[in-house]
Amino acid sequence: MNKIAKESLVNKGLAEINPEPFSGEATLVIVGLTRSGTSMMSSLMHAFGVFMGDRIDNAVFEDVEAADYVDKGDFSGMKSFVASRNANHKVWGFKRPNAYKSLPDLVRVLRKPRIIVMFRDILAIGMRNHVSMQMDIIPALPRLVNEYGQLVKNISGLKCPMLLVSYEKFLQFPMESIETTAAFCGVALTDDLRASALETVRNGPETYLQSSRLRYVGHVDRIVHGKLRGWAMVVDQPKIKAKVHLVADGKVLDSTAANMRRADLVDAGIGDGHHGFELDLGGSIQPDSVIEVRAGNAEFVLPNSGKDAASYGL
Repeated sequence: MNKIAKESLVNKGLAEINPEPFSGEATLVIVGLTRSGTSMMSSLMHAFGVFMGDRIDNAVFEDVEAADYVDKGDFSGMKSFVASRNANHKVWGFKRPNAYKSLPDLVRVLRKPRIIVMFRDILAIGMRNHVSMQMDIIPALPRLVNEYGQLVKNISGLKCPMLLVSYEKFLQFPMESIETTAAFCGVALTDDLRASALETVRNGPETYLQSSRLRYVGHVDRIVHGKLRGWAMVVDQPKIKAKVHLVADGKVLDSTAANMRRADLVDAGIGDGHHGFELDLGGSIQPDSVIEVRAGNAEFVLPNSGKDAASYGL
């Protein structure tokens, strides 16, 4: 088999559906399940020089104004918004992952829509949610399967051009993927533009990782009846109860959810007040044992950690 024949058998993870020649005008819409690579694709559009919005969340490369219309299902307002964008840009776009839920209605108000649909391994999505949001993996998998079912159902009836993209394959074949995506979007690549685009294609830009990772506040208090007390809360997410871990001399001795009600937290207006914890010291702790309490995936060390057990009242 010659080299050309072998190359034609390589799966590059890109499929153009309902292909149409690029006419010079287009509205590019990036959709997909949350954490399926939509932020990478939107950052690539920025690298291409495509206008992606006035008010951009730079962590996730998302147009705040377009997202608001989509989330509210306000297609009348969206129509006026689109008309304004059309008047100023021949080619423009926006990223809103969950816009796949309303694509049949959304495309009706867009000028020459071209849809980029991101796909990613559901375990990778589940793991990303676990790392960033402490979501359990197994219960998430059936939900992700159902969401993919809805996505495929909604795109199957569309007549406009679509580019289906495998996130994993995009990372495996970045240059070929960039070339195909640029052609779909009507972008003429220069050497400088190729280099800039290639720089954006990396798994999890640091700004995005930092923004998607849970942040914590809390405090380690004292030992009472063999249990270390304190509190911990996820910043801006009081309904998500922080997982905390007791670490003594480098070993994890106990873990629990910080979900106990504390009157002092209620009085101080800290979340819903249910953020207290008690961690069992067991029988091996010595007065000189160094104690830490870590939150989430053990990355965040709670304030007032790092003292010997005697300092907490052992």
